[in-house]
Amino acid sequence: MSDEKFVDGPPAGSDAWREVWEEDRRYKPRASRQEWFLRTARRITRRAMEADAERQKNFNVVVLDLVADLRSQIEKLRTDLKSDLASVQSDVRAADEALAADVKSARELIPVAAKRNDSLIAALDQKIETLAVRLRDLSNAGIEKNAGTERRALDFGYRRLEDSLRGSEAAIRAAVVDYVERARDHQPLFDVGCGRGELLAACRAAGVEALGCDTNERSVADLRKRGFDVTLAGVPECFAGIADGSLGSLAALHVVEHLPVQLLFIFFQQAGRVLKSGGMLMIETPNAESILVSGSEFWRDPTHLAPRHPAALTLLGRERGFDIDEIRAVHPFPEGTRIAVAPSDPPELRRVIAAVNDRLFAPQDLRLILRKR
Repeated sequence: MSDEKFVDGPPAGSDAWREVWEEDRRYKPRASRQEWFLRTARRITRRAMEADAERQKNFNVVVLDLVADLRSQIEKLRTDLKSDLASVQSDVRAADEALAADVKSARELIPVAAKRNDSLIAALDQKIETLAVRLRDLSNAGIEKNAGTERRALDFGYRRLEDSLRGSEAAIRAAVVDYVERARDHQPLFDVGCGRGELLAACRAAGVEALGCDTNERSVADLRKRGFDVTLAGVPECFAGIADGSLGSLAALHVVEHLPVQLLFIFFQQAGRVLKSGGMLMIETPNAESILVSGSEFWRDPTHLAPRHPAALTLLGRERGFDIDEIRAVHPFPEGTRIAVAPSDPPELRRVIAAVNDRLFAPQDLRLILRKR
């Protein structure tokens, strides 16, 4: 019985080839009538080539071992590469998350820093402006020499109060731009209680003819020195020299809250007299409908007498021949002042919070624009 081993087809993979070479397997020869002769010839040939065949088999097995080792090393390298890649990806994700957290933190800090910076700059501007005003006080020769020492001290004291409460002149000039635009087609403008002259300065810059009056001698002297047409007078004396129907517009910005009721009536009477038909009466006053204003902020100025409700002001205006062009609350409180609404709050609570905010933290001032019939 023959001990030869045969294969039926090509081996699949290196392990199958190793088995073929180690066990010296061959393809089975075809059957033949001279099989005994061919078998004898094959044996003789194999014996003659046995040494070379053994070397070839050993070489082939070694090559297969090398291929297996190479494949193993490649697989290990692939595994290591996958591990390193996963580690790099993990590090990149961690770095991205850390960077995102840093960017978020920076974005949150930027507005805070900006607000603090703005506050510092505003405070510095206020101090510089106050120092400049004091220097003008010392050098201002326009203050009447015969004015009583007590009166001058009171005027200086109120101007200090005004500088402290109203903010910088630059901020006020920015807030009066709308009044200047309205006065552009209704000249001249008369600014009752012109104070530091922000509205007059804005009118001059815009080419709008304007004059004013104030009861503070210090402020009047300073404005006259700067070339403004200003008189030292209050209501009703400030209207004495003004002809009927000679003014295009009249502004009273933060004035009516300082007037007793009798003078408030006279103010509207005189406004109706001096304004042309179609002339504009522009009033700005602390918003009496804001609880925070009427209950607290209003009383920071000890010269305030009482908040003036929009219903009363519009009634007085209509009684003196005015129509209402505009009435609205302006200058809202900072958003952080209001009660915050959480995303999880139910709609009913949201409506309650909105109602409280609208009444408690309504804007700080009321703007009333009246037109003479």
